[in-house]
Amino acid sequence: MITVEKTPTGIAELDRLLHGGLPKGSATLIAGGPGTGKTIIAAQFLYNGATTYNDKGLLVSFNENAQTFKRFMLSLGWDFDKLESEGKIKILDFIPIKKVSFDVLIDMILEESRSFGAKRMVVDSITALTVAFIEKAEVRSTISIIQKLLRRLDCTSLLIAETPWGEERLGSGIEEFVADGIIRLETLPVKGELRRRLTILKMRGTSHDMKFYQYTINEQDGIVITPYPEVV
Repeated sequence: MITVEKTPTGIAELDRLLHGGLPKGSATLIAGGPGTGKTIIAAQFLYNGATTYNDKGLLVSFNENAQTFKRFMLSLGWDFDKLESEGKIKILDFIPIKKVSFDVLIDMILEESRSFGAKRMVVDSITALTVAFIEKAEVRSTISIIQKLLRRLDCTSLLIAETPWGEERLGSGIEEFVADGIIRLETLPVKGELRRRLTILKMRGTSHDMKFYQYTINEQDGIVITPYPEVV
């Protein structure tokens, strides 16, 4: 039996559902709508990697600038400024997206990851990246370019995708094809209030829990998943 080496997220209950963590070197899609905590779960992955597992982390941001991100994370108790000054975290701020071709941008990310020695990477968001560069006719070549990037990176990646309101598809429709795993975050109306729910839709090459779990977002702790599955 082949043993899959895992990269723990540092979120205890999520690692339990993943049977130890994310497959090392894999790319996992974190998909959800506004307010579901996509950026928070990705930030936890980087923060825990740097502070608990001594893994360097690279954040590639297309959604908000570095200073806004760091202020928001500091409000949760996570000092990314300190980690950046210690050389444990690096933030590539592509706000606004530079006037370069898509393949040149991918090569820039690849080179930064290699030179920094990143073991964890977050792209926030791959939806913003693809929408900025892709026409429908370019989807096939774009998938090929992103897959090539991810295969060449020696790190475990989270790709954030925006789930369109009222639709079942994830992001722009191509993100699913480049990801080894998919974790979906949702907000659902329950008895007059919105509740958050998480499920692991797929994780290539390893077993995982497939039930629905409620979660909350707290200061200091970030994403906290209930240990008990929903009764559906």
